[in-house]
Amino acid sequence: MMRPEFRKILLDQRGAAVILWSCFVISIPVYIVIARNVLGNPNIGSNRSVAEAARLVLWFLTVIDLGYYVYWRKRNLAAAAILRDARSTKLFRALEEFSGPVEEQAAYVVATYVTRKVVIFAIIEAIAVYGLASAILGRFVSDLYFLSAISLVLLVIEFPTEASLDQSLKALG
Repeated sequence: MMRPEFRKILLDQRGAAVILWSCFVISIPVYIVIARNVLGNPNIGSNRSVAEAARLVLWFLTVIDLGYYVYWRKRNLAAAAILRDARSTKLFRALEEFSGPVEEQAAYVVATYVTRKVVIFAIIEAIAVYGLASAILGRFVSDLYFLSAISLVLLVIEFPTEASLDQSLKALG
């Protein structure tokens, strides 16, 4: 049986995930502002031969990243995967006040959930960074906007909802 106050502590960890999610989301408009300011300098990104090659590499990395996102999400973010691998995650300090094996397992599940969400945010964020690099290296501003939009959509999909965290906790039984 889990104490209500400990369950609140567990669900409060979602707030930490939301804050981190917000930082990832906010960085995308920052990339756009940076690119627009950097592109004000006509000397940057003017070597088209290097820019085209870099663009191809960045798009290749984007495809790889999208594939890795799908693979990693399916393999590591399912409730069963979180439950299975919970003990391999370092426990957050806020969750060390568990009492009994049920609360201990729940603490590990929540720590794993939050940690894996941050990893998925970083995988998604890389796509926006590829857009920034493409814009700066070759003045491919459309790549910046398109890849930023993809990142934003995926981040919205991956928003750490209370329901998704609760689903992982319910998997405990």
